[in-house]
Amino acid sequence: MTVCISAICTEKGEEHIVFAVDHMITTANGEFEHSINKYEIINKNTVAMVAGDALLMNYFMDLENFDENYISIQKSIQKKFNEKRREMIKETLLNPLYLDSNFIIESLNRPENNPLIQSILMEILKVKVNNAILLVGFKDNQAQISEITDGSVFDFRTINFHTIGSGDIQAQNTLLFQKQSRDDDLKTTLYNVYKAKKNAEVKQGVGKETEVGFVNKNKVVILNEQSLNILENIYKYEFKCWKEHKDLKKLKFD
Repeated sequence: MTVCISAICTEKGEEHIVFAVDHMITTANGEFEHSINKYEIINKNTVAMVAGDALLMNYFMDLENFDENYISIQKSIQKKFNEKRREMIKETLLNPLYLDSNFIIESLNRPENNPLIQSILMEILKVKVNNAILLVGFKDNQAQISEITDGSVFDFRTINFHTIGSGDIQAQNTLLFQKQSRDDDLKTTLYNVYKAKKNAEVKQGVGKETEVGFVNKNKVVILNEQSLNILENIYKYEFKCWKEHKDLKKLKFD
């Protein structure tokens, strides 16, 4: 699957949103690292990340240069979920029986209870688009984080961070452990998000390759390899420093 991570912070009095993704692709043939981006820069201050069915990634990421406000983009992505679900219902349930949506609507208005129609309706209710979008951007100069799925939109500004995908629990626990706050500065949050991504790698479906960036009300910045190496070195140091801490030798058990 994948992991997508986001967290709000404040730098020089302005809110920023740090985000991170991996490059893991999951298909019917297995999981593998791929050069494909798991995020799309929609406009100067909005980024969408996707988790789930890799075959639908291009469909949901087709929002390039969508110069609208955050709520409009949110609604447009939700509309794409609705359209895809209708398409899946038509292709998998209606077309094989030479039916259309009008037939279903007409059948619902009939007084008789048709077992076949009831069975089809039950199958329609089971159809879900197995993707999630993590949308980050700005509304009235305030940082926003939203998770958009088939049938729901949840906002996470109050919580200050959110994660989706295979390693979401590990990533969220890391941000909680780090006490990630909206008051944290940009560099601290970059490390916290990077650490959350690295810790999420213990979960199957999360790739080792990492991309990290941040967005403010004016621009989107993707960290270069040099910056990623700095974060990686800090992570490795933190991971091993407790094992080599001199005070460990002071422990006594007599």
